[in-house]
Amino acid sequence: MASTNQSPFYQKAEEEYHKATTDEERIACLEIMMKEVPKHKSSENMRKNLTNRYKKLKANVAKQKKSGKGGQAGIKKADIQVVLTGFTNSGKSTLFKTLTKLDTKISPHQFTTFKPQLGTFYFEDAPIQIVDTSSFPNHDKSLVNSTDTLLFVIDNLEQIKMAEKFLYRTPAKIILIINKIEDYDKRKTEATLKSKFKKYDYMIIDCQNPMKPELEKLKKKIFKTFPIIRIYTKEPRKEPSKEPMIIKKNSTFKEATEKILKGMSTKIKRAKVWGPSSKFGGQVIGLEHILKDKDVIEFQTK
Repeated sequence: MASTNQSPFYQKAEEEYHKATTDEERIACLEIMMKEVPKHKSSENMRKNLTNRYKKLKANVAKQKKSGKGGQAGIKKADIQVVLTGFTNSGKSTLFKTLTKLDTKISPHQFTTFKPQLGTFYFEDAPIQIVDTSSFPNHDKSLVNSTDTLLFVIDNLEQIKMAEKFLYRTPAKIILIINKIEDYDKRKTEATLKSKFKKYDYMIIDCQNPMKPELEKLKKKIFKTFPIIRIYTKEPRKEPSKEPMIIKKNSTFKEATEKILKGMSTKIKRAKVWGPSSKFGGQVIGLEHILKDKDVIEFQTK
């Protein structure tokens, strides 16, 4: 990509920074800006300014957490979001910790999770936001009713019927995570799920000690519930970005550039694509070219 000033990713992050409502959001934007700012001498002051702002915000967040005055910040929904829910002591917080590698309060006592906890895990190279909400009936209703995918952790099949009064309003795709099921019960459990609960996708997994192949299978199952594709960007004569941009299936090249920065599609001079949607590597494309998962795009601006 070519740009007269800062990269499109820097400009987008700066735009989001000014719209941010929490220090956590501002920090996330600054991290992108710090990564994208040019590394030459004329940008030293800019890098210093960004670093100072970043340190100040990080210190402020740490101070608020220590004093307990931070309060519950609103959760900004990511491109791929999954919410963990279930009854108390079902194992959902253990699964959250396993997926995210974050410390979380786990206890044999009931209702340990009092407020939503936010984390991230990856399927291949795609970041997936996961939120551990309080157990039924103290769950965060707005989260459960607005997310795209729900992981409903249970330790017995009776909980499925018990939860229906809490889940009837959610449009989310629901994946049942059956935890604490003994090996000798697996065949009986699967037979019951296939006969009585056909509408649910499911996995039987030990949340406390899951095997790596099981975790990867679960991540893939979660990822496939989203109608999205991964697009990588690159600059001429350079390697593609390592982290993909997440956009909806059947999106056009124009829609991808507009996600990077509003109005960018009007500035495109030349564009190329490599990957599943191209006839050959480096194919020149127009704005209405439909992209596919794992495409790599390169473009120059006027």
